[in-house]
Amino acid sequence: MVATRSGPRPAGSALGVDIGGTNIKWVHRARAAVVEQGTLPTPAGGPVQIVAAIAELAVARTVEAIGAALPGHLSPDMRSTTTIPNIDGDWQDFPLADLLERATAKPVLLMNDARAFASAELTLGSARTHTDVVFMTMGTGIGGAIALGGTVLRGPGDRVGEIGHMAAAPGGDLCGCGARGCLETVAGGRALAARWSQALASRGTGTGTGTQDRSATPEDLVRAARSGDTTALEILGTAATAVGTVLGSVLAQLGLSTVVVGGGVAPAFEVMRPAVEPALGDRRRLIGPVTILAAALGPYAGAMGAALNATAQPLAVPSARPQLSGI
Repeated sequence: MVATRSGPRPAGSALGVDIGGTNIKWVHRARAAVVEQGTLPTPAGGPVQIVAAIAELAVARTVEAIGAALPGHLSPDMRSTTTIPNIDGDWQDFPLADLLERATAKPVLLMNDARAFASAELTLGSARTHTDVVFMTMGTGIGGAIALGGTVLRGPGDRVGEIGHMAAAPGGDLCGCGARGCLETVAGGRALAARWSQALASRGTGTGTGTQDRSATPEDLVRAARSGDTTALEILGTAATAVGTVLGSVLAQLGLSTVVVGGGVAPAFEVMRPAVEPALGDRRRLIGPVTILAAALGPYAGAMGAALNATAQPLAVPSARPQLSGI
């Protein structure tokens, strides 16, 4: 049995977690400030083990609520996960919120990681002086979010803003979503690293870092491009054209003119930007000048957004805490 709060929760103490395929980033926010933050490896065993890890973080701290951001979609009631392509395990119809609440006796809010990032940047970061913004996160894939009137749009299943799954190269590479040629298959970190690995293999060389047996990364590609490598510049140029084309379409559809770019692969955008801007310039007569801002909050923005939302939404509060073995 639960007691339901009828109105918005006051700003209080919350644990915000950003669950990724490699790491879980977390922040403990209290008194309108981050009092603690950290990173732990994402458990390899699947979603049940992830619940246990987050519960351990929560019960070790005085928190009123938990916010969890994930790279995928949620059920219509925002309580379970459906499509989480980049984290190991069976996430289809997984009751993440219910299990976390049972383990911690704290109310839990789930949200998409890009929408969590946007919430933080809109409230505290680069977009805090703006109300209408398109957000793009560059990581393993490409995430996105849209803010109108100072509110990040979410919709059923938290699916609003998936610019990474807009077609950028029809008939191109297969995407994790099942379609071909999505933007993230051209400009996502995994795609950039794969193309650079292929280029190095064709030359018969390694990453150029002294570690010949490790896979190339987007950071390797960016370093090569900054050093003037023509193939690296071509790869990022192709990605930039795709980003500019998709962003131009999104801005034209929504009538917006401000973009915030962040995420772990955002440094690649710094190199791509000179090629992105001409693609946007082709739309200038329709959308006008475009302002592109770098995200300000760094790698913990998603966790911060999850914490902010957990204390700003009406949530159901579990009345008792069962043992963790009940997960």
